[in-house]
Amino acid sequence: MSTSSEMNLSGNDTVSRVDITRDTNNSAKNEAPQLSLLVEPPQKIHMRISDFTQLVARNLQYYLPGTRVSQLKEITDWMNSSNLDNTVFWMTGHAGTGKSVISAKVLHLQYHNSLIGWHFCQHSNPLENTSIAILESMSGIMASRFPAYETAVANVDKKALEAAKAKDNSMEVYKLLFVAPLNAMEPPTDADGKTCVKLIIINTLDEIHDKQLDKFLKVVTCFSDLPPWIRLFLTSRRYDKILKSLSAKVSFVLEPDIFTF
Repeated sequence: MSTSSEMNLSGNDTVSRVDITRDTNNSAKNEAPQLSLLVEPPQKIHMRISDFTQLVARNLQYYLPGTRVSQLKEITDWMNSSNLDNTVFWMTGHAGTGKSVISAKVLHLQYHNSLIGWHFCQHSNPLENTSIAILESMSGIMASRFPAYETAVANVDKKALEAAKAKDNSMEVYKLLFVAPLNAMEPPTDADGKTCVKLIIINTLDEIHDKQLDKFLKVVTCFSDLPPWIRLFLTSRRYDKILKSLSAKVSFVLEPDIFTF
């Protein structure tokens, strides 16, 4: 077995180099410390936030050091790319091909770096699997981890937000919680004044139920409305509905089944 791929996927140029030669875990089993993904909701705006601590920990148990090197390197290259057109990375594959394991590993590697939000969709939890629930939870997580965003989203029109939620209007919720506040912010920078990429992870889109999936796919296809320093990492099976929705915006990058747009 080759050495571990403990990569830094940060958008910060001072720490953007990939290291796939240093073995940070010599055991056969992945023993990465468990992260607590339960965050406190923002005080100035009510958000329901989902906790994926146990789910991510289970997925990390299946990660073997030294594996998934090419996929992790491709994600690294995408995050560190200066190409502002490729802000969404979509990894697709059949069931059991390790998509959730890779998502959990990227989350683990980036938790203390560029990561600001995440959602791991689960068909067994429909209340947390609606388009609006996903947007609301991610927004709350982002507010807890990204102070500048917390300040910006606190100015949201709360009556308009509640009205949009009552009407199950995902696009309006997306505009209020993401498009308006993120575009009102100054780009985050490092000590050298270089713009830092911020990462959002959404795992297993295909686990969203049909009508809600339609709504959420419309949101995803409008991700270009956000600033280019926001990057979205998606995974799903290659369902016809998802492929049809995203295919007009994707360009093939690397086997197995990885796309950016």
